[in-house]
Order: sequence, then C-alpha cells, then structure tokens
Amino acid sequence: MEILERLRERFEVLEEKVQRDDLIFVGTTGKNLIPMLVYLKEYEGFKTLVMISCVDWIEEGKFQLSYNLWAPKQKKNIIVKVFIDRKQPNFTTIYRIWPQAEVYEREIHEMFGVNFEGNPTQGEELILEDWDDIPPMRRDFDTLKYSMEKFGERAPKSRINIRREISEQYDEWRRK
Repeated sequence: MEILERLRERFEVLEEKVQRDDLIFVGTTGKNLIPMLVYLKEYEGFKTLVMISCVDWIEEGKFQLSYNLWAPKQKKNIIVKVFIDRKQPNFTTIYRIWPQAEVYEREIHEMFGVNFEGNPTQGEELILEDWDDIPPMRRDFDTLKYSMEKFGERAPKSRINIRREISEQYDEWRRK
C-alpha cells in the first residue's frame, strides 16, 4: 500500500497491518508519533481525529495509546499505535493538532493515569468525582475490593446471590 511506503520512508514504522482497504494499523515510537500524526493530517488527508484509546498491557509494563484518524476524501481509517512505560506514563498532548484530543486525553488520564504534558485541562475532573484510588481502568485495580470498602452493604452482589434473591421474591409473590 502506497501510504505505508511513504510512512516507512519518513518514520520508524515498528509494525503495520492492512486489515481492509479502508483500515490500516501502524505502530511507531514515541518520538515519531507526533511528527507522523502531523504528516498524516497535512499531507495524507487524515483530517479527523476519531478517538484516542488506551490499553493496559500490565504483563509487559506498558500502555498502548491508539490514535484513530479518518481521511474523508479517501474514506480510510488509520490507527497509529505507540507504547509508553506503565510505571512512568507520560506523553505529549496532541491538543494543538486536534483540539478535541483534550477530552480524550483527560479521560485516559483519569481512567489509566497517563499524563499528557501540555493538555490545558488534564487535572480537572471529567467523570470521576473525588476519586481516591488508583485509576479504575488499570488492570491491577480491584473493583470488588473497592466497592466493598467504599459502599459496604450497597456493594454489587454476585450474580448467584441476585438470582437467588429474585427467585425468592418470585416464589413469595406466587404464594400470595
């Protein structure tokens, strides 16, 4: 695919996959990500930032950031992936390239703890209010433990207990 050839000529491409004619995946290094994103926007027509996502690869000690871009004229998506260190999850914002990145980066900061240097609203609460634990989308976050400590009796019940409770309520209703 021609776009991959052009990317290989200009940047360090660590991995590539053409899933369909209109969907391409590219992996690169942290230092190449922003120049690659600018190139894709300015020279290849990928004008729209669709979203930014994060995956916690806890076993490898990394987070994967994926930048999904859309080229309206070509009707193509390209997803550019980069890995960052999980222990020191710092990266540079792309807010100045796509202003809407500000919200995606805030969400990733809040849910995974990734710091996006230069994001003007990163420290502001977005979804979680008065959060006092590790970010909840990290794979080492114990949801059940947190719920039991925070909410005690109001904590979510197991499915078996819920089914038993519903069954008992139904039986009682039928007896009446």
